[in-house]
Amino acid sequence: MGWLWGSSSSSSSSSSPPQDTLDPSLRDFLEKEAPTGPKPALPSRPVERPVEKAAARADAQSTPPEAPAKEAVPPESQFQDGRYAHLWKGYQPQHQLEEQGKSEQDRLRDIVDAYNDRKADIGRIAMENCALEYLQQFECFRKPSWTQASTMCRTESRVFNRCYDVQSKFLKALGYMTMDARSPEESEKIQMHADKLYQEMLEQEKLIDKAKEEGKPIPKFESVLSKQNVVRAVSGKAPAAPSALGQIIRDDEEEQVWKNIKPESRKSYEQKLAGLRPEDREFERKALLGELKAQTGMVKAVEEAFIEERINRMKRRETGQSTIGDTIKRLWGWD
Repeated sequence: MGWLWGSSSSSSSSSSPPQDTLDPSLRDFLEKEAPTGPKPALPSRPVERPVEKAAARADAQSTPPEAPAKEAVPPESQFQDGRYAHLWKGYQPQHQLEEQGKSEQDRLRDIVDAYNDRKADIGRIAMENCALEYLQQFECFRKPSWTQASTMCRTESRVFNRCYDVQSKFLKALGYMTMDARSPEESEKIQMHADKLYQEMLEQEKLIDKAKEEGKPIPKFESVLSKQNVVRAVSGKAPAAPSALGQIIRDDEEEQVWKNIKPESRKSYEQKLAGLRPEDREFERKALLGELKAQTGMVKAVEEAFIEERINRMKRRETGQSTIGDTIKRLWGWD
């Protein structure tokens, strides 16, 4: 490396400038190739005023950082942060695909089946709420005592049958049979509300029987299915506002339900209600209204399905795609 830095004696000299320590041939080359002319001046740093500096700092603190836009993903995706969103662009849920492939007859069948399923669920859920009463009846029949054998378990059977009947009516009154779409969690809440109201009714009956035995004045209670009691059973505290879930039919809705019933049928229902005990008449009436409202909703859904089917049939006829069934219905005067 002597040709680059020269001799060691010259490199050890601390008083000579650095360019003198270079090799003479290299120093001549650098002097010839070095650019000539004035050196460009560097731009001076702008002086920031105190007011502008404080305003810029305040804006930076007040403006939140913009979050990157996330593409929407369906709830079926495991990554809700937007990952793999491009894979879900053309996704359709299974129930939508099944609905698109159904005919008009299939949709009508689904409406009727849904109503029948809700009606059957009333008995199943009432059985679940009366599981303890049913177990007592079962044990009585399996291993009865002398007293129970002599009465054929009449007391246990009466308790279970009343629980089953009243729980079924409470479920109807709370709108379990309606055709409104709801999740399994919401259906379970209505089931719990019905059981709470039944337990409250039993407590009221115990207090009334105790007052009769002690010769005290019989306490007066409001109806178990009153608006205040239903809200209290739903919320677990004093009524503050009506709940949208598990609500009984309001007074303004009651007359609307009766308008959809034939006068002869309404008169028959009112006669049956008049023959009941006063303490049973209220929840019997609410249960009847809940069942009639569910029936009216089912009939309305069927009518809408018929209208939609007729419109689709007319569209197929206009485009020349009528089927044999469309022709038969038109000849029978369905149009």
